[in-house]
Amino acid sequence: MHFYGLFGESLSHTLSPALHKRIYQKLGIDAAYKAFAFKPDLLEQAVSGVRALTINGVNVTIPYKEKVIPYLDELDSFAEKLNAVNTIEHINNKLIGHNTDYAGFGLIFERRNWTIESKTAMILGTGGAAKIVETYLLDHGIDHLIIVSRSPERFENTDKNTYTNYESLSSYNGDYLINTTPIGMYPDIASSPLDASVVHQFDTIIDLIYNPEMTTLLQLGVQQHKQVANGLDMLVGQAVKAVEIWENCTIENSLVDELIDYFQNKVSETK
Repeated sequence: MHFYGLFGESLSHTLSPALHKRIYQKLGIDAAYKAFAFKPDLLEQAVSGVRALTINGVNVTIPYKEKVIPYLDELDSFAEKLNAVNTIEHINNKLIGHNTDYAGFGLIFERRNWTIESKTAMILGTGGAAKIVETYLLDHGIDHLIIVSRSPERFENTDKNTYTNYESLSSYNGDYLINTTPIGMYPDIASSPLDASVVHQFDTIIDLIYNPEMTTLLQLGVQQHKQVANGLDMLVGQAVKAVEIWENCTIENSLVDELIDYFQNKVSETK
């Protein structure tokens, strides 16, 4: 049996163990998956535990996607480019960092046939998830990005990127509004990073949160007849890519669709 897990600081409401269990069942893989929550000062020991206990691989979530890098033996070219790791492969006594969030985020657009080229997007947040979103959009031909930070002065504007703060959003509009912050995540489901007036200025609203299924931000979008999407596609997409790396296999798109439908219903049942 192969053994996998998830590293994070607060994991009480994660769907990852149930998601991986279902993937293994569907593919007939003899494997188990467990969430490991721990405080930041234990990260080095946790990584050492992967080596000592011959755990075959782990996923990594906030706040460790960048902090884990110094403890790994190598990064694939993609994780190195993004400076973020969400999947660790333990093979031949080496810990190799990968990033499957990029592909997971892309699934949101692929499944809906939403175009990116020549569009404008606003990204809320500047953390690790925001970097993934920014890189994916730039790689796929976005015309311009408006990146919202509490401290935009820390960043330098470029031809493609404009940094601004939350107090200056009334002057911006565009095609996509993408929330990468945890504001509105369970259990704080009444919160929204923006109000309805800003939502009105964008055509499509994406929230990387998947629990609740319909965040307050997405509800504002629905009320204004916007296209909306939550982060479940990204969660499933990155998990599938991680399993493909760990088990050296290829997973059909039909199973991805089935998993998304199944867990959409699961999240809805928890309302």
